[in-house]
Amino acid sequence: MWSTITAHCTARWQTEMFGRPKHTLTCGRCIPMLNSRNIDDLRADVAANCRLWQQLCKQAGLAVLVTGTVRDEEYQMYCYNNGTSKAKVPSFHSVKAGLAFDFCKNVKGHEFDDLAFFSKAAAIAKEIGFEWGGDWKSFPDRPHLQWSAGGTYTSAMVRAGKYPPAMPLYRQPETDPQPDHQEEEDDDMVMYHLIKDMPDWAQPSVKKAVGLGVIQQSAAGEVNVYEPNLQTIVLLDRLGLFDKGVAGGAAAADQAH
Repeated sequence: MWSTITAHCTARWQTEMFGRPKHTLTCGRCIPMLNSRNIDDLRADVAANCRLWQQLCKQAGLAVLVTGTVRDEEYQMYCYNNGTSKAKVPSFHSVKAGLAFDFCKNVKGHEFDDLAFFSKAAAIAKEIGFEWGGDWKSFPDRPHLQWSAGGTYTSAMVRAGKYPPAMPLYRQPETDPQPDHQEEEDDDMVMYHLIKDMPDWAQPSVKKAVGLGVIQQSAAGEVNVYEPNLQTIVLLDRLGLFDKGVAGGAAAADQAH
């Protein structure tokens, strides 16, 4: 069984890491293919959580490398033909969806042979809210992570244009009480409950994040964001992630209701 998984992963890695074919010969014609590794090509809410996952993995000593984000139908068929995918048409990886990404261990010669690495990286991803392909029974796909709203959205639904709602921006759970001096520092940390009380430079970005559903807002209008997190939200906005995903995220949220 492990030899089968290794062969599958090795084939995928050779395709993605040593350079994908930019054209394939079909019926005498060369057809261009798209297989992006750019995180910015993901839907904005998924991209934001992917970057947070990278940061948390780095903090945990896991050298992760994103090897694929979105792809077109031609590249998906190429993957099907070489045995690295059982689907002929992309779903979560599709350009329109932007809901999935693949990764490997960023160590030459050991990209896919470390089971413990994938389990640890996947545990962090699942805590954030991603679904891990390694949990699948029929076709385990350890390098694959996707946002499916807790498994409530299937490949068939995504192919039909029914996308999951915006993925909430992950917030790390509070840890156990720290020493007194740490508690004093935490007491000094400001939490903004309402957007109108935030600094002017942060309000537009927070409003975009709320509109996408990346930040949850209560019926009373409370968002409860700590001051240091405002800088992260503004940074994501200035990278263009929120502008890119406002239309798609809003449409996805409408479909979910």
